[in-house]
Amino acid sequence: MTGVRDLLPGEYAVLGLLSERPLHGYELARLYKAEGLHDACPVEQSLLYAYLRNLEDRGFVEATEERVGRRPPRRQFRLTAEGGQAFERWLQAPVNRMRDVRLDFLIKLYFLQRFDPPAAVELIQKQIAACDAYLERWQPAPDATPFRKLVAQSKQSAARATREWLAAYERELTEAART
Repeated sequence: MTGVRDLLPGEYAVLGLLSERPLHGYELARLYKAEGLHDACPVEQSLLYAYLRNLEDRGFVEATEERVGRRPPRRQFRLTAEGGQAFERWLQAPVNRMRDVRLDFLIKLYFLQRFDPPAAVELIQKQIAACDAYLERWQPAPDATPFRKLVAQSKQSAARATREWLAAYERELTEAART
C-alpha cells in the first residue's frame, strides 16, 4: 500500500503479545507494562487502543466482542495470519539506525528471548554487522567541515558503544547457554 506508514515499535510489540494468545485491550495494557515493554517503549493505554485500531484496519489483528453479565461488551483481539507474518519479518531484521536500537531492537530481543533464544543470538550477530556497516558509512571525508566531522564522530561513537554492548550481551547469552 502506498502512503501507509510503517508500523511503530509499540505496534509490533502489540503484535508480539497477541502472538501468544488473544487479549482484551485492558489485559494487553497490563501485560505490556508488567513485562517491562513500557520501559523500552512507553505507551499509554489510550495510545495502545489507537494502535489496536490501526492494526485492525490493516488486517493484522481482528476483534470479537464478548459480553460478561450486564457489563458493556469487551473486545478481544487476536493476531491474524497477515499480522503474524508482518511480526515475523520485523522480528528477524536488524535495525539500520543506531537510535532505533533502544526501541525496535530491544523489543525484538524481548520476543526472541521468549520464543526462540538461539534466534536472539543470531539477531545480535546481525546487529553487530549492521553496526560495523554503520561505522563504515560514517567515516568523515578528509575535506569535511568541522561540523560534519563532529556529526560523524557522534554517530560513530553511538555505533561503537552499541556494538560493544551487543558483543558483551552476546557473550553473556552464549555463556548462559553453555551452563
